[in-house]
Amino acid sequence: MTTLMRDHKDRSGKNLPLDLDDDALSDLLPGGTSFLFRSVNMRALRRVAAQVAASDAPVLIVGESGTGKELFARLIHTLSGRRNKPYVPVNCGVLKGELFADKFFGHEPGAFTGANRLQKGSFELAEDGTLFLDEVGEIPPQNQVDFLRVLEEKRFKRLGGEKDIAFRARIVAATNRRLQDMVRDGTFRADLFYRLNVIPISVPPLRERREEIAPLAEHFMEVFGHRYHKKDLILSEDTKKVLYNYSWPGNVRELKNLIERIVLMAESGVVRPTDLPLEMDMEVAASALADGPASLSLDAAVKEAEIRAIRRAFKAAGGNKTETARLLQISPRTLRHKVSAYGLRL
Repeated sequence: MTTLMRDHKDRSGKNLPLDLDDDALSDLLPGGTSFLFRSVNMRALRRVAAQVAASDAPVLIVGESGTGKELFARLIHTLSGRRNKPYVPVNCGVLKGELFADKFFGHEPGAFTGANRLQKGSFELAEDGTLFLDEVGEIPPQNQVDFLRVLEEKRFKRLGGEKDIAFRARIVAATNRRLQDMVRDGTFRADLFYRLNVIPISVPPLRERREEIAPLAEHFMEVFGHRYHKKDLILSEDTKKVLYNYSWPGNVRELKNLIERIVLMAESGVVRPTDLPLEMDMEVAASALADGPASLSLDAAVKEAEIRAIRRAFKAAGGNKTETARLLQISPRTLRHKVSAYGLRL
């Protein structure tokens, strides 16, 4: 694979080359965003991205919400021969009917009430670059036919226009839905699915690439530390353990939002487990208890149930310990004892 070079800056502001070969651990994307890949499966995906970038075939990226599907689409664009051409992202989840048509096809002056000037759509704006379709599974059935026709004929007309315009962009689509199930249900056209699913790529959830949690957290701390002028924050080893063992239902997006909140609220230079949301610490404690050697015992089951009950009550009480004890129908002293015994932090 041809090695691509990009310039980025170190902390001193000095320009450094960014090597995007197969052994690299991060790619610098347009806008200064980094795509990190430390785990085995993500490094494998990085190699796949390099391979498919050389073609013009449509790519369908699937994965849970927040896994970084759009970043992966940008990575494919950055590694391709279209890297200096436009990259046009469109969120299909907020478009339907005439709004969908206008967003993609554009319009001529006078095409409809309020259309006072020519407006190019995403098909046209993408030119010879990449058109990224986020949440492609949300395209309404009535608009799927029009979209499919453009992919098949490689041309379109603006709304109210008579001139054919060539469509030359590469399609990269993403979804967190199972399009195969939607095809069976009749809510997504089979022919459109097969047009988009030429090169399917699955981005794993963060819980399946835990090696990247700490590097990602430190990367986000550096980004937000620079933004909010708190550049010397570090994660304690105990904090890294909690982050590593947490399930991350919101994936990388959840981690990014958490780190931004931590940086904003930090009062010292070291981020400790007490700085994390209580429910995160409690989930990790409950999980560790359930995974222990005596996890099948009745005693372990009771302890796990108590931890989950304390977590729910504390959340319902808005963080008030006295109210938490009242909801649990135990004394505040008993609550303190259980919190200490289970290693929880209230």
